[in-house]
Amino acid sequence: MVLWGLLTVNHSCSQGNTNQTNALGQIALQINSTQDSCNWCGTSEAPKDVSWRTVIPPKGEPGEKLIISGIVFYPDGTTPAKGIIVYVHHTNIEGVYPKNGNEKGNEKYHGYLRGWMKTDSLGKYEFETIRPSPYQTHGGEPAHIHYNIEGPEYPEYWLTALWFDDDPRVTEELLSNVQRNGGYSNVVTLTKGEHQVLRGTRNIILKNYNDD
Repeated sequence: MVLWGLLTVNHSCSQGNTNQTNALGQIALQINSTQDSCNWCGTSEAPKDVSWRTVIPPKGEPGEKLIISGIVFYPDGTTPAKGIIVYVHHTNIEGVYPKNGNEKGNEKYHGYLRGWMKTDSLGKYEFETIRPSPYQTHGGEPAHIHYNIEGPEYPEYWLTALWFDDDPRVTEELLSNVQRNGGYSNVVTLTKGEHQVLRGTRNIILKNYNDD
């Protein structure tokens, strides 16, 4: 299993290759995204009626209710980006990607706790889900939510996974060695609001390809 967000990774979906170096460090992205043989992709599987907000878990899914929201900005960091697909997926309270047995596409890898949003005219996105647990193996990795981004002139790429600042696995060593692509820290502070619902915010700045 790939420790996404902790590894140096080269992704080339169109060629069906994923080269992984088992070390902490910078995330290197080679972006030319198609779905074929790309088991980290997911934005192309978005439903046609995707909205700026989604509810991920099926009714009765155990876990603490969690709502994450944010704004996606263009590379200038101030202009809201409309029409950007945000794809997320994560583990359940047992630290696994749950499946029903009839999965298609990359649901075979990501499980059913996944969802898509398309940012509105103000760049907003929001998803309601349950708080994930860390893997039962690979004990050093924090609990996390995977993020992928795609939009006009932005081929699919993935962001450093979202972490939670109250997770003891989020150590200074990890924070000092992980490049948090997305323009802001990937570590989110959660607060409890009405009905004891956990809430957090992750804003995103789109990658500036002119800097490559």
